[in-house]
Amino acid sequence: MARLHEYQGKAILAANGFKIPRGKAATTIDEALAVAKEVAGKKGGEVVIKIQAWTTGRAGIGGVAFAKKTEDVRAYAARMLAMKV
Repeated sequence: MARLHEYQGKAILAANGFKIPRGKAATTIDEALAVAKEVAGKKGGEVVIKIQAWTTGRAGIGGVAFAKKTEDVRAYAARMLAMKV
């Protein structure tokens, strides 16, 4: 069985013609904020931030967050990047 992070699986699906939600992996807070601004577009809007870990129950450990404004991404990304999963 292949072990892929969500972003890796999405890339494979997209390369094979499947429509997937926009998004990218980020390894820093600034990258996460830039991706959120890109995904939300000029009008802004809610974005989802997720840890990329080979585990189930990411939401239950605080690894999934819904940012109503792109400014909220900074705090979520800082918390998630500091997590030890």
